[in-house]
Amino acid sequence: MVSFKDLVHERLASIPMSFPGDSTFDDATASWSYQVKTQPVGVVAPRSTAEVQEVIRCARDAGVTQLAIRSGGHSFEGGSLGGRDGHAVVIDMIEMKDVTIDRSELTATVGGGTLLGDLTVQAWNQGGLMLPGGNCLAVGVGGQVQCGGYGHYARTHGIQVDRLQRVEMVLADGSAVVADEHRNPDLFWAIRGSGTGSYGVITQLTLRLNKAPAAPANFFVKYPLTDTDSFPRTFKALQDYSLNAPLSFNPMIVIWREHLQILGCLATDTETDREALITDMRDKLPPTEEFEIQRVDYLETMRQQALVDTSAPFYADLTDIRRERREHLRYMKIKAGFVAEPFTDEFIQKLAEHAITQPSDGVRIQILGLDPNSGLPVDATAIKNRGCHWLMGTSSAIFLEEVDDIDTMVALGKQRDQWLHEAYEIFYPILSGGYIGDDDYEEGDHGRDMFVSYFGNHLPRLKAIKRKYDPDNLFHHKLSIPLD
Repeated sequence: MVSFKDLVHERLASIPMSFPGDSTFDDATASWSYQVKTQPVGVVAPRSTAEVQEVIRCARDAGVTQLAIRSGGHSFEGGSLGGRDGHAVVIDMIEMKDVTIDRSELTATVGGGTLLGDLTVQAWNQGGLMLPGGNCLAVGVGGQVQCGGYGHYARTHGIQVDRLQRVEMVLADGSAVVADEHRNPDLFWAIRGSGTGSYGVITQLTLRLNKAPAAPANFFVKYPLTDTDSFPRTFKALQDYSLNAPLSFNPMIVIWREHLQILGCLATDTETDREALITDMRDKLPPTEEFEIQRVDYLETMRQQALVDTSAPFYADLTDIRRERREHLRYMKIKAGFVAEPFTDEFIQKLAEHAITQPSDGVRIQILGLDPNSGLPVDATAIKNRGCHWLMGTSSAIFLEEVDDIDTMVALGKQRDQWLHEAYEIFYPILSGGYIGDDDYEEGDHGRDMFVSYFGNHLPRLKAIKRKYDPDNLFHHKLSIPLD
C-alpha cells in the first residue's frame, strides 16, 4: 500500500505539509501546553474544501485509521493533534481563515481555521458588530462553536453555539455537505455541543452577529482574601448582586492573587444607562477601595478582559493574536463545569475555607455569570447544560518564562494541581456536568463516567449520528463521540 506521505505529495504537492524527519515538523506540531505530547503521522494544511476532500481520499487510500482536525490548537488534552495516544494525520485548518462580514444580514462567514480574535476585530471594524464567544480569543471558531463558547458578554447575548446558522463540512467518505436546520439537520444538531472533531471537517461557518454595545465599560472590583469570616459575606453579596442585576451586567467572580474579585463587562448602549448601572454597583456591592471602571469601546473591553486580565497577557493587541506554538510554553490545567442553581450558604462556607489556602499565584478559580433563561431549548442542540446560573473553572498555569527551566515549571505545576483538584472536588457535588470546551480526561476519574458528564442523555443520539456519518470512526480521539 502506498503511504499517505507519498500520496499527498503526489496529489497535493503544492499545499503546506510536514512529516516526521522534516525540518518543519517540530514547528508544525508545536503546542503552547507542555502536557500535549503526541506524534502525528503527518500534518497537512489544505486551503480549500476541495483540498480537504483530497486529503481525506489520500488518507483512506493509504489506510490511515485516525484523522484529527486542528483549528486554534487549544485542546487541553491535545485532541487536535490526535490525543496523547494518537497516531493521526492532522488536517490543519490554519490556511482557511477568510472572514466575510455581511452588515445588512448581520452575519459572518468564516473559514474553519479562523481565530476568534480575528473575527472579533473584523466584525467590529466592519460595522461595530460582535459575536458572543469564549474569553480566550486565540481559540479557533470552528472548534469553539462545537463546544459552546461562553464568555464575557454571555449573560447579555448568550453563547456562540446558538449563533451558528450553517456549516460546510467534509465527511469521512470525502463528500462535502451543508448542514443547517433544513439540510442534514441531525448533523447540524450534533456538531453544536459534541465537542471537537467527531463528525468531519468544518471548512466554513456562518454565524449571526449583533450590534456591539454602544456605551460599554469594563469593571474590576477587588476584596482582600484574608479570612473565612469576611469571604462568605462578600461572596454572597457578589452572587446576590450578579443574580439580580440587569442583564447588561456581565460578571465573573474570580479568586486569585490573594483577592476575591468580581470583574466583567457592562453591555450598555447609552452613557445614561452605563452611569446608572455603575452607580447601582457602587451602592449595592460591598465597599472597597479597589473599584475600577474603564469606559472604553467594545473592542477595548475585549482586549482588556481577554488579553490583559486573563488568558493571554503576552499579546499587546487583538491584531497580534495568532495560533500559539511554544513561544509561551506553560504547564496548565483547567477543570470546568456548570452550576445549575445559586450557591448555598453551606457551599460558600466550604469554598471560603479552601480559598484562603490558595497559593499567591499560579492558581485561579473563576465563576462566569450566565442567564439561565436565555438560549435555545435543551433538546435543540447537543449542548447538555442549559438553564444554569454559573460556569465555573479552576485552573493552574506556570509559564516557562517565569521560572528557570522545564523541570522547575513542571514541579511547580504539579504542586498547584493538588490545590486545583481539591477545589474542583468542592464544586463537583453541585455541578450538572463538565464543560467539554475545557476537555479533561480526569473527568472520568473516581469511578465517574466522563461521557455522561459531558453529554448526558444526548449521548445515545450522538452515537447514532456518529455511526451514520463516520461508521469507520476515522475522526476520533479519546473524547470524541464513540460508535457504541
